[in-house]
Amino acid sequence: FKIFIIFFILINLSSLFSEYYKSFKYSIGYIRYGIFSIFLYYVLINFKNFKLNFSIAFFSTFIFIIIDGYVQYFFGKNFFLIELQKYQTDLYYVTSFFGEEKKLGSFLSRLAPIFFISILIIENKFKWRLSYLNSIIILLFVVLILLTTERVSIFFAASLFIFILFKSKFLIKSKKFFFVIGVIFIFIVFYSSPNLLQKIYSVFYSIGILSPGYTESGSVVGGYDEGIFFFSKFHQDQIINIINIFKENIFLGIGAKNYKLFVANGWHPHNFHGQVLAELGIFSYLLFFSTFIVLFIKSIKIFFFKKHNNLEEELKNYIYIIIFLNLLPIPSGDFFNNWLNIIIYLPIGFLLFLNEKKI
Repeated sequence: FKIFIIFFILINLSSLFSEYYKSFKYSIGYIRYGIFSIFLYYVLINFKNFKLNFSIAFFSTFIFIIIDGYVQYFFGKNFFLIELQKYQTDLYYVTSFFGEEKKLGSFLSRLAPIFFISILIIENKFKWRLSYLNSIIILLFVVLILLTTERVSIFFAASLFIFILFKSKFLIKSKKFFFVIGVIFIFIVFYSSPNLLQKIYSVFYSIGILSPGYTESGSVVGGYDEGIFFFSKFHQDQIINIINIFKENIFLGIGAKNYKLFVANGWHPHNFHGQVLAELGIFSYLLFFSTFIVLFIKSIKIFFFKKHNNLEEELKNYIYIIIFLNLLPIPSGDFFNNWLNIIIYLPIGFLLFLNEKKI
């Protein structure tokens, strides 16, 4: 929490010295995310029934969303009559109750640790041992994220799948069953929707590692830019903008949410690291980057060297992994986005609780 307070002070110093004082709206408001995590921790510690009630409500909500997503995929509309979305390439993608917004994958993948915690709290309370059912539920969850076609979320889901496969001791008991059924599910999805595989390939087309080929007129299929880029030409252009802004505002940046005022081709940099560097300056970024490095080292230790000796340790490690994934220097949303911060800081409240209490 001390690190959070120091970061909060630094981002407000950035707003103070910014030429656009509107950034105070976002820098001062950032304190609510830390308060949110602390409040959740306080409630979990002091209200015994809240943990179980929250878990049941959260689990039920996720199960409903998973069912709703598959209803939308197979029948063209979900329970709310929201239609299945489609790209110009005729590739369909699931959004559930998010409508036309591609947020379902982010919502599911970033809150995955809370979903896992809810499953195990319910199991532990009612003395259920449903390892095979857990495997099916989690695999349906992962496949649904795949069907959202959100590439960063698919990367998150794939990372969690690998982590569960190699490290889970309590959530999944039969690793062979989990792996075999998982491979079957994923094969069926790609076989039935070959355009989805092209969507995965599009990451490499955008970077320039692979080529989609050329049309008869000599242009690149799909309109991809030629060359090697940092994720894509668009994302690389944002990085160039970030560097140019940073050179002129090294220490305290340009102020929270002011990036759009300095460029003509972006609302935000689509990269947490770049946004912190440009908008908040080197001091805030060093704190942010140090946190990222600590989580990177911890994640390496968790995956390669640590064993889960108890339930709490396994659950904490799911949270550490997702926080680390959230801070990777890959395409992301707006660092100050309210919705995104809520789903990022929610697991932190549980992490604080798990550091002191047993499930």
